[in-house]
Amino acid sequence: ADTPLKGLAYLLRAVAVVRRRRPVQLVVVGQPKKNGRIVRLIRDLEIGAAVHFTGRISSAEFVRQYARASVAVVSSLYEGFGLPAGEAMACGVPVISTTGGALPEVVGDAGLLVAPGDHRALATAISALLDSPSRAADLGRAGYARVQERFTWQRAAEKTVAAYREVIRDHR
Repeated sequence: ADTPLKGLAYLLRAVAVVRRRRPVQLVVVGQPKKNGRIVRLIRDLEIGAAVHFTGRISSAEFVRQYARASVAVVSSLYEGFGLPAGEAMACGVPVISTTGGALPEVVGDAGLLVAPGDHRALATAISALLDSPSRAADLGRAGYARVQERFTWQRAAEKTVAAYREVIRDHR
């Protein structure tokens, strides 16, 4: 998204760094603000040919985008839960995420974590996974397993029941 909290400017700067060494394409789900700071930054970094915006997409198209991705990058400065990371992990896509908000709780050790707002750390992590397809595949499998273990509706229901039982027990 083209909002400062999502950290897209840092991701764009990271892509510019990575492109100095290798060709790379960035697909951004969403649309930039017309003549906004993101559009200007893409122009200033001279990476327009490497950045593609999807606009609004359906859930099915989200899955297709994840299926085509080599890596998913969540560059947010803060996330309350980290649904984008969880979605990518559920699709088996290796994840690079910042440590903003609840993202480390979602990603855990099943992805690469970097400090929010650090475009060089993002660039290093992106290059590391693009340079090592086997490591990327391992993280993709680990992310999928983590989501299946911790973030399914079944698991949410079990935790809800456990919380109710604890409250009832403490009340008695």
